[in-house]
Amino acid sequence: MDEQKITSIGLQKAVEEDQKQLQQLIPGLPDEIAMECLVKVPYQFHSNMKSVCHTWQHLISHPSFYQQRLKSGTSDHLVCLVQPLPPINDTTTTTTTEDDDNPLDSNSSYNNKTTKDEDKQEQQRIHSPPQYALSIYNATHNTWQRTRPTEGSGIPMFCQCLALPSSGKLLLLGGWDPTTLEPVPDLFILDFIGTTGAACNWRRGASMSVPRSFFACAVIGSSTVCVAGGHDSQKNALRSAEVYDVETDQWKMLPDMIEERDECQGLTWVGDSKFWVVSGYGTESQGQFRSDAEFYDLYAGCWSKVDGVWPFSSASPRGATTAVCASRDKHQWLCFLGGDHQQQQNRVVVKVSDTIILEIVSSIPLPNCIAGTTPCVTTFDYVGQGGTRKNKHRLFVMTGGSGRGSSALACGDCNGEGAFISDENSNDGTIKWKHIYTPVGFSGFPYSASSIII
Repeated sequence: MDEQKITSIGLQKAVEEDQKQLQQLIPGLPDEIAMECLVKVPYQFHSNMKSVCHTWQHLISHPSFYQQRLKSGTSDHLVCLVQPLPPINDTTTTTTTEDDDNPLDSNSSYNNKTTKDEDKQEQQRIHSPPQYALSIYNATHNTWQRTRPTEGSGIPMFCQCLALPSSGKLLLLGGWDPTTLEPVPDLFILDFIGTTGAACNWRRGASMSVPRSFFACAVIGSSTVCVAGGHDSQKNALRSAEVYDVETDQWKMLPDMIEERDECQGLTWVGDSKFWVVSGYGTESQGQFRSDAEFYDLYAGCWSKVDGVWPFSSASPRGATTAVCASRDKHQWLCFLGGDHQQQQNRVVVKVSDTIILEIVSSIPLPNCIAGTTPCVTTFDYVGQGGTRKNKHRLFVMTGGSGRGSSALACGDCNGEGAFISDENSNDGTIKWKHIYTPVGFSGFPYSASSIII
């Protein structure tokens, strides 16, 4: 009897030990050490990690895990780009994607097509509008991948890409229907961290009140998204504006802007309550870009105009303008690309009492291959150990890969085209441009760009 009791106690202890092991993040390791290991795994493998066990799935789907990655300096810097998909008969695209949640169709099936089938496919390609998807460049690990919603034919053409860093979400707003080429009010939300499934989670949000394209948008705080301007289905420039609450999934109309603004650019600065709408043009002055901007103050509830913001009357600010957080001297910075020789212009925003003063403080030449083209730019902060941003801001600049051969399989073969990241020289403070090799399948012109740290 005593022997049976001892055996029962031993079995109970063994079961308790097994349960304890199952509850540990990594069996046999203290959770503190296990966490140090898990936060170092690159983001592209997180979907696989969620499939290991329920404990890991819950952990990696919780914001605290990504806060720990930020604190430990192991976060991934992602640049998200709205790009056209490469032609379906482009055999170079099969080598470009990694960890694609919605992979492109394999090109191997085309090897056995008859000439008749190829001619039919070519005719479809010529008469069909391009399809768009979201390309993601991981600047930390120098990898590219692509994703798009599973429903429909992809994402709207020319939609706006907007990141919500605090919640790990990315929004795709407005644009054109790929079939009808009409403006749409659509909103797609990509959740990088909150999904409990194995992969990134796409879902539809509430539609905008007004279908629009080529409009301004920006995020204020953690969950308030503002949009304004653009044009409707009749190509009429819009003055209307609205605001979206990500938490409640609801839109609310704002007062109209002072001016019509098509092809305008939206901006906000961290810690500021103002939504800026830069340049644009009216219905009767298409292509003549305004030099002024106006901003909406969420607290004051009204629009105000500021002159002398955009200096290029024949160039659109869309995609070529980005805001930088407060620098060491507490000023806010506005970086934009343009000019006769395509320079990066840094314009500082200084607030003196209630007066906003803007002045150009420096001009930095862009790489030669970008000069003369229409580049797209976005900014992201450098985050080091402890999650500190260290007042170091980098610019991601990219243009379309026109003229590149399909044999560009090595960095030296792309002739310096593609994408670049700025880096400040620690010795003299000058800006250097680091070239990023861009696979041919990801070399299309980015119509909108945003960055997020995961």
